[in-house]
Amino acid sequence: MASIVVVGGGLAGLVCGARLLRAGHDVELFEAASSVGGRLRPIETEHGLLEPAVGEVGWADANLRALVASLGLDPSTEGQVERAHALVLGGRLHRPPPLRAAEFLFPRISPRMDRPIDAVFRRPPRWRDRRPVVRAIWDSLRQSSLEAPDSVYALDDVPWQRVSIRAFGTRWCTTRLAPALLARTGVDLSAESAAIVMPMLARLLASAGRSVQLAGGLSSLVAALAAPLRIRVGCRVERLETTTDGVRIRYRSGGRSGGALADAAVIALPPSEILQICPKLSPVERGHFESIEPRRSIVIHRRVSQDAWLLRGLAGVTFVPGELPDMRDLRILGAPPEPYAKEPFWVRVSLDHESVDAHWNDSDQALIHKLDSTFRGSPLGALPEGASRVERLDEIISIQGRGALARRERFHRRSERSPRLAFATSALATPDLEGRVTVGMRAAAEAVGELDRLSRLSSSDVPGRNPMG
Repeated sequence: MASIVVVGGGLAGLVCGARLLRAGHDVELFEAASSVGGRLRPIETEHGLLEPAVGEVGWADANLRALVASLGLDPSTEGQVERAHALVLGGRLHRPPPLRAAEFLFPRISPRMDRPIDAVFRRPPRWRDRRPVVRAIWDSLRQSSLEAPDSVYALDDVPWQRVSIRAFGTRWCTTRLAPALLARTGVDLSAESAAIVMPMLARLLASAGRSVQLAGGLSSLVAALAAPLRIRVGCRVERLETTTDGVRIRYRSGGRSGGALADAAVIALPPSEILQICPKLSPVERGHFESIEPRRSIVIHRRVSQDAWLLRGLAGVTFVPGELPDMRDLRILGAPPEPYAKEPFWVRVSLDHESVDAHWNDSDQALIHKLDSTFRGSPLGALPEGASRVERLDEIISIQGRGALARRERFHRRSERSPRLAFATSALATPDLEGRVTVGMRAAAEAVGELDRLSRLSSSDVPGRNPMG
């Protein structure tokens, strides 16, 4: 049994810690915040807990669904549900059906949502550009191994926005494809490598708009993962050094400095934080994390109690660029409320990428005033009055960019690596819940494999001892 420290209590870190504990290791998790869960962490308000995540599991999220089943978490009484997302386009609220696989071959069969033709919709689709994308989606749907198909690798060096617009045209991408991906991931994928988007797109199509809601939401998943773990909350790791003998951790908790020693460590933090606490990474490791672009976000939560509000019953709304200034999308948190129901619920409105930088230093009141004034003049009408909460996220997503798969492959196959160290960072996964669960599982396996490798090396150094036992 080895002692292993997991740094970071988000979903990936919790998954990694739970698997290591199940394998029989002595696991301790360090979390800088006052509770674990990362972006799934419920927020305490005067109106009760606010769960900032949608409490559902995608129908095609194999690892996430297997994890839920292994923890004995039952789905809610609604079971399998379909999340209806709307779209604001041309001053109107449209409610298109879920994205269908046939639309990738024939975008013209998709529901028509017109507005006056302008620069947004000038580029038509081209079949010769569509064919490699459709092949990559097909291969992603059929793949059974962790290795990406060759057809996906062929799209690795091109941004997703460029690939999708050339293949399907600006009209279909703007009104169907981009909103569907945004509804699933909650992040803007336009600058991401096309190869990174393919697995998420394949899972989206395999789900066909279906999902499984968890009783208690995703916070119940966080609680189940954290229950058996030994966790230090409010403990910020400031420095982590690895040697051939062990891992030394320096941390600060409650205003005091402390130290710990472990056989191995797993870092489940964003790349920017990894670079801060690990001064002695190998050149390949440091170069990989320096190549990742952090992207921050501003989200505004609003508590809605109005029973006849227009958006009750929906899962969310995407705003086509130019429709609502500075706003990107609106999500209904938790299960979609029934139309004309009385129960209050929370909505989350996200600002678009360009507006985040422009308004990052604005006060909370200024942001809330901007939100209300923007909706007041929109086709959705005024946002219902209620308690509001502004949240600034320093790194909502790590943009891996062009060539992401190739760089990730070089990282995994590096010959020079920090001993006794594994990574469960978002920069090694797709930016969705399934990706975070997958990277947590892989990091647990890598940590165990690294300890086995060092054990074999130490055995071979003992004179007269057979390293094979």
